[in-house]
Amino acid sequence: MKKLFQLTPLIELSQYESLKIIGPYRFLHADASSCSFIYAHYQVTIRGKSVEIDAIKEEMLQLTIVDLKEMHIKIRQEEDRNNDMES
Repeated sequence: MKKLFQLTPLIELSQYESLKIIGPYRFLHADASSCSFIYAHYQVTIRGKSVEIDAIKEEMLQLTIVDLKEMHIKIRQEEDRNNDMES
């Protein structure tokens, strides 16, 4: 039923303090001050004074970021995406 309402990936950044993604993702790294994951065709990295995971579900992730320092969204190369499919 969730697919009826959310047809495309969604990244929502609210007041630079909260990040919510809806759709399939894969964690790469998480610690007290940073988090990185693959989402759609992108690699997303968040850094702040602190980064807390508020909700983690199969196709939803919500983070709270205190004092956002950096947010990088980088498109992944085609070969990287193909390697993920083979793994």
